[in-house]
Amino acid sequence: EKETSIEDKKTVAEKETSIEDKKTVAEKEAKFLAALQQLVGKDIELTEDKVREVIATLTPEQRAELCAEGQDLREELVSGDHEEEMQLFRSELNNRAEKHDLPVEKDGEHLYKKITSFMQQSNSSIPHLYVLESAVSSPYLVKLALTEAREASPRAEPADLDAIEAECVRLKIPGWCDGEADGRPPFVRRNLLLIEYQMNMTRMPSVQLGKSAGMALAELAAKVRRLLDMLFKFCLQNRWVKAALTVTECQAMVLNGLWDQNECRELMRTKLADNGLKLPKLVLNARAADVRPKEKVMIKVEVTRVHCYTEEEMAKYKNTLTEGECETREGWWMIAESLRNNGKNDATHKSGQVVPNALVGWQAMGPALDAPTMTCEFEFEAPETPGEYKIMVHVRSSGTVGVDVRRKVSFQVLPTKRVAAMSSESSELAFGDPEETGSGVTVDDVPPLEEHEEPPQLTTTMPN
Repeated sequence: EKETSIEDKKTVAEKETSIEDKKTVAEKEAKFLAALQQLVGKDIELTEDKVREVIATLTPEQRAELCAEGQDLREELVSGDHEEEMQLFRSELNNRAEKHDLPVEKDGEHLYKKITSFMQQSNSSIPHLYVLESAVSSPYLVKLALTEAREASPRAEPADLDAIEAECVRLKIPGWCDGEADGRPPFVRRNLLLIEYQMNMTRMPSVQLGKSAGMALAELAAKVRRLLDMLFKFCLQNRWVKAALTVTECQAMVLNGLWDQNECRELMRTKLADNGLKLPKLVLNARAADVRPKEKVMIKVEVTRVHCYTEEEMAKYKNTLTEGECETREGWWMIAESLRNNGKNDATHKSGQVVPNALVGWQAMGPALDAPTMTCEFEFEAPETPGEYKIMVHVRSSGTVGVDVRRKVSFQVLPTKRVAAMSSESSELAFGDPEETGSGVTVDDVPPLEEHEEPPQLTTTMPN
């Protein structure tokens, strides 16, 4: 009877816990929906189409605020005991995505495997070709290539693909020379050739696609951009900084039909001018203060928009807008990268395993055209090991080619006060009290660690 009583009490306690968990989830869900309703409008029904429409028009700051409101709910669903609900949610999400012709979970798994495979071997920047080939070989785009068998689907004729490949060889585009294209599956070849043409069409004047091939190209380019958006979010969530930086470059090149960040700067200027816009020009400054172990490191970033629009330029630009058309806002990603390799191609752990640089902070910025500056702060916990640490701050655009900037900033993690007090006079001179360092430091001004030294890893809690 005592054993039965104990079991009954356990059952009651489990039921009470389950009810409390459901209540917690419901409260967090209600909080998120309230924030969403405020964005949509108090008297407007929260339909799926309306939510999609509103989210598509949000600025980067508004999206970040909405994500922050839903963070508690997400953490509860991920960390709590909600396996059955999560499986149901993921299944429903995949079904809806497939119904709306969007990438699904298996596409994310494909991209994850491709990127991690590269990162396990090297800490170098991931080549554009590797990212693009990873995207076009995904199940999402393989399915697109296979639908060409249906009569109603847009089709890239073999002659079109052969002409594009001949131009790729002539221009010595990576991936198409010296047998590099041998062994590619036909559907990957088809997709990759079309996306190469999307980025290089201005220097392939001899290639003239027919109407059907042009429709196939437009559909493919739109879907590649969707996949790159998905991959970029994965990179941020997993702190894959090198991959994230390459993805932003690929996004800008595919969107604008350009092939290189440096060579195409003037072409980008012309494209923007045709739409009444100026090519962005930025000046980046970053600084950090020295800290003690486990204290908070604060990196302050200020970006001056040298191309800031004057009142006269704004008035002229607004005259070009059609009725109901919103003013353009620039979109930028601020990314902070902890440096481990100090200029070497690879940072290798003593065990022989490649240890990539980590992403220690990121923020989205959406300044108006007449905003003179952008500012943000990155905060994370200092390592326990005293020494010099280096962060590369990147300002990236996923919509404009040739305008990215970066700056290296360093800070010292000083010995704890107790250790400093017991140190010799030479040690005190070496470390001293905390002082600001890194302001105005150029990429080449920060001295590297000695070759035998292994830079300690920076860690921080990243937003999802």
